[in-house]
Amino acid sequence: MNKEFFKKYNKSVEEGYDDYTLIDYSQIKPDRTDYKNFDNYWQELCNYLTNKYRYTYGSKEKKKA
Repeated sequence: MNKEFFKKYNKSVEEGYDDYTLIDYSQIKPDRTDYKNFDNYWQELCNYLTNKYRYTYGSKEKKKA
C-alpha cells in the first residue's frame, strides 16, 4: 500500500464516506475444496473478507468518535 492509498483512506475517514475504490482485490479467496475441516475454511474465509474490505468503510471510524 502506498502513500496515495492512505491519503484516499484518511480523506474518507475525515469526510465520513465509504470509499469502495479501496477494496483490496489482491487478496486470494480460499477454496473450500482445499480444506478438510469446515471450521478451518470458515476461519480463512473470514480473514479473507476482513483483509479485503479493511479500508473500505472509512466513515465507520468517524461515526465511532
